Formats: sequence, C-alpha cells, structure tokens
Amino acid sequence: MHGWENYFMLTGTGAVTLIGLLFVVITLGAGRAERDSERLLRTYLTPSLFHFGVVFLIALLTLSPESDSPILPFGLIGIAGIAGVVYILNIMVKLARNQETWDAWLFHAVVPVVCYLGLITAAWLGLTSTRQAYSVLRAVSSLLLLAGMRNAWAAAIGVAQLK
Repeated sequence: MHGWENYFMLTGTGAVTLIGLLFVVITLGAGRAERDSERLLRTYLTPSLFHFGVVFLIALLTLSPESDSPILPFGLIGIAGIAGVVYILNIMVKLARNQETWDAWLFHAVVPVVCYLGLITAAWLGLTSTRQAYSVLRAVSSLLLLAGMRNAWAAAIGVAQLK
C-alpha cells in the first residue's frame, strides 16, 4: 500500500465530486422530466451513483489506519462486491427489458460486474496477499470511475435532451 495513498485519495475525491455533479444534473432535469424518464433515471443514473459510492468506500477502507487484522476492511470490500454483483444483475434485467445497445450493456453491465467480481477477489486475496489485493482494488477503482463517468455523461446528455 505504501506509495499508493495519493492514488486512493484522488479516486475517492473524484468519486465524491462526481456524485455532487450528478445531483446537479438530477436537479436541473427534475423540472423537465416526464413520468417515464424517472424509470430511465433509476436504470441509468442510479448505478453511476452506486459505482462512485463504491469507489469512495474503497478509498476510505484503504486509507483508514491499518488494524492488526485485514479481516475487517477486506470483509467489507467483499460484502460490497457481493452487493454490487446482485445490484448489477438487477440492472441487467432492466437493460434486457429496454432492449439496450451493446455500449449500454458494456458500461452498465459487463464492466461493473467484472469490477464487483474483482472486489470479491480482492477480499479473498486480502486475507493472504494484501499487495495483490491492493493491485486489484486499484484496477477496480479505475474501471468503476471510467464506467461511472461514461454513464453519467450519457445520463447528462439524456437529461439535457428532455423536453
């Protein structure tokens, strides 16, 4: 972990900043949204908030003072991974109902499910090799930020086009 503190600080800060910007987008689009667009926002915008929240959680857990046992932080990371997989399976059902394009599937389903499976892997590795676990966490944080930014941008464009 030594030397990677700034990385996790930056990813956590970026995630929280993007959460704030998403709230601005939601607020600006709230007056123009139709009834059907609420369902679409839940399907496409809420996952971005979830992903950014997980990146922030990773940053908090990796930057917290290390205890004698890695069980607590990596246990929480494993729980977040399981919750993420369940959540993304729910999103996949919604994507299938909406008959979405390949890029929506890629950034709303494939990349996030790989990331949440990565969190479960990092939790397991954290019990034996924290160095490898932190490498997986770095990759997961980067990919979740990337997917969240792409999805938030698509949602912002969608909100801007609401009439």
